[in-house]
Amino acid sequence: MKTPIIVVVDSNPVHRNLINYNLVVHKFLEVHTFLSREDCLYRLNKNLVPDFIITDVNPADDSALRFLQRVHEISPSVRVIFFSAFDNPRMATELYHAGASDYIHKTNKPDLGISELIKNIRYLLRAKSIS
Repeated sequence: MKTPIIVVVDSNPVHRNLINYNLVVHKFLEVHTFLSREDCLYRLNKNLVPDFIITDVNPADDSALRFLQRVHEISPSVRVIFFSAFDNPRMATELYHAGASDYIHKTNKPDLGISELIKNIRYLLRAKSIS
């Protein structure tokens, strides 16, 4: 199986670096990080084809759905995982219906949220290789 390409989009450098570090420690070796969704979309338009995009989301920010739509317009096979500090079932449902692969709550213990994130990426990789 090829090494998955993972993109992390988070404006908070601490969160972005923590996710990147944990992915690399868990043998996900091709990780790209971006400060903004605009930077990510720019790179997608320049032929970066990731397997996964992990991005933060804030309920007050209505751009998450637009970002998801743009990603799927550019690269329909990319799986987008929203990793949020907010436990918002309504937003999670909207994002699932729009094509998100997952919505994970970071909780107040970042390591637990990141463990859940890595577990879900591994599950999605196994599911992809079976189908």
